[in-house]
Amino acid sequence: MTTLDLLTETIELAGIREGSAFERLCAKAGGRIVLFGAGNLGRRTAQSLHHQGIVPLAFIDNDIRIQGSEVAGIPVYSPRTGTERWRNSALFVVSTFLPSGGGIQARLIELASLGCLEMTTFLSVGWKFEGVLPHFGADRPSRLLGHARELEQVDGLWSDCLSRETFRQALAWRLRGDFGEITSPAPEQYFPRDIIRPNPDEVFVDGGAFDGDTLRTAPWAFSKVLAIEPDPVNASNLRSWCNGKAQVREVILGREVGHALFDGKGTMASSRSEAGLLEIAVETLDNLTAGENPTYIKLDIEGDEIGALQGGVKTLRRCQPLVAVCLYHRPEDLWVIPRFLHEILPRHKMFLRAHAWDGFELVVYAVPQERCLITQ
Repeated sequence: MTTLDLLTETIELAGIREGSAFERLCAKAGGRIVLFGAGNLGRRTAQSLHHQGIVPLAFIDNDIRIQGSEVAGIPVYSPRTGTERWRNSALFVVSTFLPSGGGIQARLIELASLGCLEMTTFLSVGWKFEGVLPHFGADRPSRLLGHARELEQVDGLWSDCLSRETFRQALAWRLRGDFGEITSPAPEQYFPRDIIRPNPDEVFVDGGAFDGDTLRTAPWAFSKVLAIEPDPVNASNLRSWCNGKAQVREVILGREVGHALFDGKGTMASSRSEAGLLEIAVETLDNLTAGENPTYIKLDIEGDEIGALQGGVKTLRRCQPLVAVCLYHRPEDLWVIPRFLHEILPRHKMFLRAHAWDGFELVVYAVPQERCLITQ
């Protein structure tokens, strides 16, 4: 389906479709459900079903450490064992959503190769029942189509064919559960050689620096680096690795200065959270870059991206930097962030790349024309 086809469905028809998809499949399997994936999303899916009086028969999972155990009171089997037992009589629901391993389509293919007759994904459960969605970029189609006009505007911003196709694929799985046409991840996250012209005098702002993973992969040297990482464990590892080669700020990026609760896991998943046990200072990009002239700003901050951009408007307008921002943490990122960037940086060219499966590591690049390698 084209982008226009995807966006012209009415909210009413989408609501009917999202309410009937799982119901039809579940009835066909006599209410027997097996969940493929016993992680956080799998547990949430199981709980959502349980609230509707549907108790899954089992989890299947490729993690040998949990095979033979129970998760949330549900037995866990290997995919081979579980499919041998129920492949002809149950609906198998893919309830794992990870950026690796070929994505959800690879898991559907795995189930088909094991002889499963009826398969779907967590999306159909989330479209029908509460408690599953939103999850990263996924939400109910009827909610997303409420923003069809904004999504159409974003579709008109892209500067190359690959960006337009990446956007179409992002809409196809969100609106139709269609993972079959998703292409392999784009290489060189944050430094795509087909888009960006290197700058030998790069002043790089690494928002969500983690342990220096982005800095380690940079294909050209930076004249100055401001690395922002609020997690204390990550920030300590970052300082040890960079050994003074970057200025490390242990703060949260936001729209306004203040403090916020933070869930520090010591991993990439650390994020601002009302359930967090840490209280971390919140700073703005404008304050952090006062007196500096950043040429490249990267933001991967677990859903705080739009707030960080709002707190950096003066810097963006003053310095006109190259900007790379992740779009996959929240459903609304897909239309809110590109439109915001275009409003603040109207002369920049806009590109979209998915650097992992199923829209994970989905990044918008707003590139100054003088640094753009693509001229179409």
